[in-house]
Amino acid sequence: MPETFTFSRAFRRHLHDGIHHYGLRRTLWELWLAFYRFVRDLLPDRRRSRYGDLDFDFDHSVDTTRANVSLRTQFTAALVGHQYFATEPLLFEEIMQALPVRFEEFTFIDLGSGKGRTLLMASGWPFRRIVGVEFIPELDTIAKQNISTYSSETQKCRNVESICLDARDFEFPAGPLVVYLFNPFPEPVFAVLLENLKRSHQREPRPVFIAYRYREYEHLLAASDWLEKVAEAPQWVIYKNKNR
Repeated sequence: MPETFTFSRAFRRHLHDGIHHYGLRRTLWELWLAFYRFVRDLLPDRRRSRYGDLDFDFDHSVDTTRANVSLRTQFTAALVGHQYFATEPLLFEEIMQALPVRFEEFTFIDLGSGKGRTLLMASGWPFRRIVGVEFIPELDTIAKQNISTYSSETQKCRNVESICLDARDFEFPAGPLVVYLFNPFPEPVFAVLLENLKRSHQREPRPVFIAYRYREYEHLLAASDWLEKVAEAPQWVIYKNKNR
């Protein structure tokens, strides 16, 4: 049974993974940068970025932007992960169009799924199943509400769920996977997740695609000996497992 989320527990785990990956000095520096970015985003000139694409919410009667996320949740996300931003619909469609897969054979997984916008957009493709993994309870609760109220004439998959869980504890399901990330984690956590996914693939070899939006830590994907790049654009990249 996963432990109940608390900031102190999440922060301790964040420190542990950071020190293991970076060392103490770099970890403290990364924490300072995260705090600085959080404060900077509260300034009036950054206010517009908090609203994202409101048209999507209006069109589908949902709440997926970061405009009304509580200050406490924003602070938590900034210090133990990355701040929440919703994926842009046009960029997401580009990524989906670039995936060389039969959607009905794949499970779509969004790690760090926030309020669930990507889950809703993914339901416009005929995936076998759609799963979001979000560790902040406030965002997961909103995602569940969005899933229940979402309305779209183009929806093709209705097997959609949001799980409140630290992504490092998530067990990847059997069968072919499309794993989506909008840069939701700092580098140490991303490294752990890639190792978990690699072990899952070793236990059960199957098609695995990783769609990564905002390519900040792409070097981790490029350095993974079991992955190869299959598509890219300036703002996203797709890797898949190598055929052996």
